[in-house]
Amino acid sequence: MIKKISVLVFICVVFSQQVLALGLTMSERQLNSILDLRFPITQTYMEYYLEATEPYLALYATTQSVAITAKINVINNGNRLIANTTFKGQIFFDKASNSLKVSNPLITKFEIIENTFPKSEASINAIKNTIGQHLPISVLIDFDHISNELFQFSPSSLRIVAEGLRVEF
Repeated sequence: MIKKISVLVFICVVFSQQVLALGLTMSERQLNSILDLRFPITQTYMEYYLEATEPYLALYATTQSVAITAKINVINNGNRLIANTTFKGQIFFDKASNSLKVSNPLITKFEIIENTFPKSEASINAIKNTIGQHLPISVLIDFDHISNELFQFSPSSLRIVAEGLRVEF
């Protein structure tokens, strides 16, 4: 009788642990919709106006990495540079800032679409030389700016699966 009760308690504990785990999988499409809320990103640097638009995120389950492509627009004194740029990195959740971030983003593509800046070859070559270079950590999604009850909980784990980003709480 005691063995049966012990087995029953063990089974209840095992199944209750699995029931208490909360998780969801966000598809690339859903993540891109959330990412669209963060864009456009604008910044002024010295006399230059910089704007990042049209983000697109791709997830790679085999390498547990993410790639983000965006259109970059730089304007100064009526001149304009438009380029598509892509960077890849590992995705993680930063509990302190309640945000999804990309660590060690690596620039993998910088493709100029339009350039009206005079004598800009040296600057463009300097930018192209950053391909293959790591950037500082970048914020992908800041959940403090999204009104969503689910993200009041901190994820215990993140992993990229074939269906999207699996978030466990």
